[in-house]
Amino acid sequence: MKFIKNIVILFLLIPTLFIVSCDSNLVEINENPNGVEPNLADPNLLISTVMTGLATSTTSRGYAGDTGAAAQFIQRDSWSDNRYDWSTGSIWSTNYNLLRTNKIANEQAVALGLEFHEGVTLILKSMLFGNLTDYYGDIPYSDALHGNNLDGEKPTYDTQESVYKGIIVDLETAATLLEGSSFENVDASQDVFYSGDASKWQKLANSLALRYYMRLSEKLPSFSQEGVTKTLSKPLISSIDDELSLSYIGGITSQSWPESRLFGSASAFYRVKPCTTITDKLKEFNDPRIAVWFAPVATPTKVVPANEIPGGGDIAEQDGIRYINEETLEENGYAIYSSKTYAADIEAGKTLIDTSSVYVGLPVAVSNADPYTYNLNTEGSRGGTNSYVSRMNEVFNLKEDGGNLLKARLFSYAEISFLKAEAAVRGWGSNAETNYLEGIKASLEVWGVSDTYSAYITNSGVAFDGSLEIIMQQKWIANMFNGDEAYLDWRRTGFPTLNAGPLARENVMPLRFVYPSDEINNNTANNAVGAASLEETTYSNTDSNDSPYAKPWIVQDVTKPW
Repeated sequence: MKFIKNIVILFLLIPTLFIVSCDSNLVEINENPNGVEPNLADPNLLISTVMTGLATSTTSRGYAGDTGAAAQFIQRDSWSDNRYDWSTGSIWSTNYNLLRTNKIANEQAVALGLEFHEGVTLILKSMLFGNLTDYYGDIPYSDALHGNNLDGEKPTYDTQESVYKGIIVDLETAATLLEGSSFENVDASQDVFYSGDASKWQKLANSLALRYYMRLSEKLPSFSQEGVTKTLSKPLISSIDDELSLSYIGGITSQSWPESRLFGSASAFYRVKPCTTITDKLKEFNDPRIAVWFAPVATPTKVVPANEIPGGGDIAEQDGIRYINEETLEENGYAIYSSKTYAADIEAGKTLIDTSSVYVGLPVAVSNADPYTYNLNTEGSRGGTNSYVSRMNEVFNLKEDGGNLLKARLFSYAEISFLKAEAAVRGWGSNAETNYLEGIKASLEVWGVSDTYSAYITNSGVAFDGSLEIIMQQKWIANMFNGDEAYLDWRRTGFPTLNAGPLARENVMPLRFVYPSDEINNNTANNAVGAASLEETTYSNTDSNDSPYAKPWIVQDVTKPW
């Protein structure tokens, strides 16, 4: 079992390697008698720091952050992400900080001839830079992390195409480095992902290469096809045991599930709510995972004739059920929630009532989609505990659960199965249905509902029909809490259908985060070159070129997602 360790953050003791040089005249650094010089640092400890940082940051934004909202898994109160009013996001600073530590580990590995560590650091580098270019477009890549070694010059921006291709080269190099059966100085206790198992790291490198080749399927189809075809013949993640995941063990905040009772404030857990996009789809498919992820609504709502209101009147609660007089709907401006009509109802000034009997989610981007008020919650003292809306299952309020469900899931066996299925549907591989079903089976198993598999795969909307849409739909569900991949798959393929909502900033979903203000102010000329590569759209013309609705290279001259 893999656990998040309480690891010494060595990079805090190491002279910081700024992406942008803070002082071009600083040519000498005094030795710090209390610190650790980079050339003396243990790469095992450094790599462990990067692993845990990557895992926890990915899950935090996918469970209760901007990418969880982007994938329409969750909504929460007083939150601009609900309406897609995107700014810089958290990925830029988080990933570049981790990349600095990873670079030191990589340089140590190369200097000491440690092929295992070199391979692992190339994989981590690829994942971190991959996220950055995914969300921003052109980024500092070749010149990044050099600090004063650029002789006072600020880091230039690499094109998004060159970053993606560089990532793939690094992953293929890593897979070659990890082919051996014997490696030196491997501390299995510090490898919180695979406990020093090089064969699993090699499978991950190849699987990530497949992910990134497929990322380019719409933009560079020939390049993508060639890469996918050759990578399918290599060792890939082949079981749940090979997954890139990390269990939360509690103890301190950083080791606990995000927004749980230890990680956040007392009300933080209650303010994270399921989004109707996912709850509606799970209900449509009679999907057993809905009961694992979400709690039934505490007080269901029924709209009934006046003579069925307990005690008379227009609204009443009895035996844990709220009753509303159907004759009062029109006069009060109420509308019963429907996924097909809710946006029009909101635009018409209606207030939504959700009469779902078990699971009630929050719709995307509506003014009263707030844990404090949605679904006619008038008791302000209830706050985020709104009893008329479902909340996350109570397991997600635990700091840990023994490593069963509370895991950072960065690359699953389900994902590789769906990638294979997609390749087959595109004519680049084989066995589309077999791999599709294997992906569903794997996801049901990791969430503890594998006994429902045989019945589930025959459900309407689930039974395989040979389409890309059905594969991407199930992949989206399986990527629950990995908001990065779920959102980026939507951006690439347009599946599943994700609408921005009636009160979103624009009537389409955004495509990227904007560059951070520190980067704009401190690396102005190079950042301007990066921003200039973005393509203005109808929805970005009120912003500068650096807009959430501008198109980075990967979605220029393609038809998806819009």
